[in-house]
Amino acid sequence: MTPSAAAGARRHRLDWLAVLSAAVAATTCLAPAAASAAGSQVQLAPACQPWDAAVAYVKGDTVTRNGASYVANWWTQGDDPATHNGPDGSGQPWTPINSCGGTPPPPPAPAPCDAWRADYTYPKGSLVTENGKGYKALSKSLNQDPAQNSGPKGSGEPWTKSKKCDVTPPPPGELVFGSYKDITINMNWNTSELSTKVTGSLQPVLSVMPAKQKSTTWAFATGECGSENWAGVTPAALVAANVSKWVAAGRQYIISTGGAAGSFSCGSDAGFEKFISTYDSPMLQGVDFDIEANQSQAVIDGLVARVKAAQSKHPKLRFSFTLATLGGSSPQSLGDAGVRTMNSIKSQGLSNYIINLMTMDYGSTSPTNCVVVNGKCDMGKSAIQAANNLHNHWGVPYNQIEITPMVGGNDTVDETFTLEDVDEVSAFALSNKLSGIHFWSLDRDNDCPPGFASPTCNSYGEAGTWGFTNRFITKLGQ
Repeated sequence: MTPSAAAGARRHRLDWLAVLSAAVAATTCLAPAAASAAGSQVQLAPACQPWDAAVAYVKGDTVTRNGASYVANWWTQGDDPATHNGPDGSGQPWTPINSCGGTPPPPPAPAPCDAWRADYTYPKGSLVTENGKGYKALSKSLNQDPAQNSGPKGSGEPWTKSKKCDVTPPPPGELVFGSYKDITINMNWNTSELSTKVTGSLQPVLSVMPAKQKSTTWAFATGECGSENWAGVTPAALVAANVSKWVAAGRQYIISTGGAAGSFSCGSDAGFEKFISTYDSPMLQGVDFDIEANQSQAVIDGLVARVKAAQSKHPKLRFSFTLATLGGSSPQSLGDAGVRTMNSIKSQGLSNYIINLMTMDYGSTSPTNCVVVNGKCDMGKSAIQAANNLHNHWGVPYNQIEITPMVGGNDTVDETFTLEDVDEVSAFALSNKLSGIHFWSLDRDNDCPPGFASPTCNSYGEAGTWGFTNRFITKLGQ
């Protein structure tokens, strides 16, 4: 409907709603009614009924959609409340409500060893986790934090420790595999929970990610450490919606900063400590600095200095620098940002760092840019060449090198990372004991036809849902 037509319909309907206001003033949800004047009829929207794209709704109308309830913020027609909703002030025509009847539905009962929830009444014998530790309810408990209200039997505390639900991180030093998760793709903006549509519908990542993928890199935090943001999502909201669930699921996560579209800086050790503490848990695996947005030398030097100071305080965390690279015959394959990062690492004497190579988007097909096979960049061989160049030119040990390809079609047409490339890169990673293999990105791990790169499918069409993830898992022996 055009804006002018919509405005006219709105005025027409509101005129008749005014006539009926006395009849409906005592109700919260609008009830079916009709009014007539000048030979025309106006039908009010039924209360709390399934949303109908053909019905025009006005402020206060309530509908249901896919089991959820919504109230209209203003006149709207054709705006699906499942995809056009938000809190007051969001600019969306619908706001979620607990239920049309006004009584919130009870929250679903948590499964054994799920993260503890303050809103649930736990019966005696319940098992929960909090911050990686397991607890068992000694008595009925509501809003009694087990981390602060636990003790042995007979202590009078409602909880006692239970090793049955303890979460144990995998041992350090093993090859790390996991995809990047761009939080802005298919994010559930109402809850801030990391979500995806790889399986066809919007689902929490933890609900659908293959069970053997034990690590995921969350991308990207930008801004200054300690006051960073996540594409508009606050650190507090991101942590509240995700960290305890990942801990309970035994899934590790790496916090990635910067990226192609943003920059991350950290001007003080105190600021970096605040940054780490925000996301810290038994499942925090490390911090990644993706440096590709023309960061100044001072910013890069600051990041290197922060890592050097933090390593002694956080010996179990891995710190990586993600750098753009070519994969051809030039012995020095890094871009300008990579060269400046390596020079900073060398000059400051940083050790135990990881260089994560972005083995993707090489540009024109030439031997200096990539390994050319049959007139195209061979993405598997080019990734291996990039790792060899980094090792040979900069002296980075293989066990401090990671490789991150873009699976499927890359931004440069005819550069396609295939399932066969997975096999080749995995074999190289295992034989040379690389630190890790990642890929960009989780939301692309489902099929669509070859063509330009898409943020939500692989532009390859031959892998199947979770095809790249499962192939890597199999070949890396995860």
